[in-house]
Order: sequence, then structure tokens, then C-alpha cells
Amino acid sequence: MIYRTLNEAMEAGDDLAEAEIRYQMLAEVFTDSPQLRANLAPALERTKAEILRLRAAAKPVPSTTGDGKVVPFDGARFQKMGSA
Repeated sequence: MIYRTLNEAMEAGDDLAEAEIRYQMLAEVFTDSPQLRANLAPALERTKAEILRLRAAAKPVPSTTGDGKVVPFDGARFQKMGSA
């Protein structure tokens, strides 16, 4: 869901949307106020790391094929062909 304000995202409990809105707000101030860049840079980096962490946590890890079956590992496919 797309939230218009940080408060809406916070009330909905959507941590990823909240972090993305915070990042956008910090980036706008960073661009508009060059004198604050030294203070805002660490906050931007922390928020970016939080967004990456939340996005990674939200994505399922594909460990099976599309039909739900586990694919066996075939080591022979990775052996070198011929002799040198």
C-alpha cells in the first residue's frame, strides 16, 4: 500500500514504507540544505541500510522449483571436460 505521510505508514505498522518515506524526507533536506549534509549523511546511510534489510526480509528465498519439488544437485555438470 502507498502511504502519503509518514504518520500513515507508522499507524499501519508498515516498517518498510516508513523507512522509505523517512529516506525520501532526509534526501529532500540533504538536497535543499547543503549546510546540513554532514549531519544528515549518517542518517541517510542508516535509513538506506534499514530499507535494504527490510526488503531482503520481505522476499522469500527460492529453494524449490515452481511446482514445489526440491531439485537434486548434479555434481557431474560442474566437472571439467577432457584433460589439459
